[in-house]
Amino acid sequence: MIAMKTLLPVFCLFALCISLRATPPNIIFILADDLGWGDLHCYGHPYAKTPNLDKLAAEGTRFTKFHATGVTCCPARTGLMTGKFPATFQKYPASYGFGSHVTITELLKKKGYATGHFGKWHIGTVLEPGTYGIDVIGSDQGATGKHRQFDDKRGRDAPIYDQAISFIEKHQEGPFYVNIWDHISHHPVNPSQAVLDAFGPLELDESKFTPAMQEKFETCKKLGGDPAARLRAFLADVKSMDDEVGRLLQKLDELGLRENTLVVFSSDQGAAPLRDTDGADAKPKKKAKAGSDMDEIRLNAMGYAGPNFRGGKHTDLEGGVCVPFIARWPAKVPAGRVDEQSVISGADWLPSLCALVGISINAGDFDGEDSSKALLGGVHVRSKPLFWKTNSERSDPTMLADNWKLHSSNRRNGEVTLYDLATDPGEKTNLADKQPEVLKRLKDQLATWTATLPKTYEHGDDKTD
Repeated sequence: MIAMKTLLPVFCLFALCISLRATPPNIIFILADDLGWGDLHCYGHPYAKTPNLDKLAAEGTRFTKFHATGVTCCPARTGLMTGKFPATFQKYPASYGFGSHVTITELLKKKGYATGHFGKWHIGTVLEPGTYGIDVIGSDQGATGKHRQFDDKRGRDAPIYDQAISFIEKHQEGPFYVNIWDHISHHPVNPSQAVLDAFGPLELDESKFTPAMQEKFETCKKLGGDPAARLRAFLADVKSMDDEVGRLLQKLDELGLRENTLVVFSSDQGAAPLRDTDGADAKPKKKAKAGSDMDEIRLNAMGYAGPNFRGGKHTDLEGGVCVPFIARWPAKVPAGRVDEQSVISGADWLPSLCALVGISINAGDFDGEDSSKALLGGVHVRSKPLFWKTNSERSDPTMLADNWKLHSSNRRNGEVTLYDLATDPGEKTNLADKQPEVLKRLKDQLATWTATLPKTYEHGDDKTD
């Protein structure tokens, strides 16, 4: 009897530990729009004011080799939601949705999660509750699924966080899954005076940036803009988003949800080029009348790819597809860690979450792979290459296998480039002629993949990004 009394507390403690381990985590996925790899202070920006995201990184793990699945908004979101590479969809998801493909929100809903989506949509035209297994879809969506801008002195995305926080309060008993998909820092970057004042002044030293960013400053000057003022506007917009992230994290603390909530922050692709061009020397995609307000606002596209990369949105260069990725889950994710080894993808989000919460899936149905080991403190070594291609028959495909990045071409006499990202993350030295065996191996793999893609694509009416 005495022995039983002695062991009883031990049994209770053991049962409690099992219960805690079995408690599924709440999950919050915050997705910025067009935010470059180097646009946060914790990623090295000399002028960014992002204390809340910096704290999130300090309390969790910051990844340096996370790759978006697309170079514009819908393709990147497609990978996150479905675990599939966007080019595998014959019908463009922004116009037609995901068809028969299962989504992470549907899988989590079946697992007992309350699901919410707040902010940008751009993954189909159907927004009724229940779409993709989502219980609540934020009220900032129009009938076509395109977002509208809010006029709020706190910043344009503050109402999104109001709705997300309200959802979390209602479902605090958990488990819940929430997408918070910001409009920041997508065009138009046009912060209010209140947001500018909250950021404060900025004295720009251009020498603190890479030559590629300095070229952006020079382009701004040639177009009649002041780089310091334009950069200040961009960073003030980003700071307003960081303020809202801080408000969200504080609410988690108030509700006692910190320890068992996985909070992830990322971006859908790299920084938009100045005035929304397709390349450094391209003309504006949507040319505004010279001197117009819209033309002026486009000069605020001052996103930064960071010290190592070149390129940005609309390109498969690392500056276009390698983006910030921060994860905090105090119960599981190591704090203060920087993972510079694991190459992970937006397509991994679905299989990784399924592994974390105990959802059984057929791995062969997805292009991504379970990289949850990296989230939990290990190093993820990819077994599958990463592929990029837009939903166009003649677009050029790209792939990443190990450290090798191959940019192929479907154009006659088009240039094929091969880079070793281990020594050349800026993709400046083409090794195609010097590494013929690697080139052939990757070209064969890329050709095998492209042969499986649709022969034609349907885009519908939605061609926005």
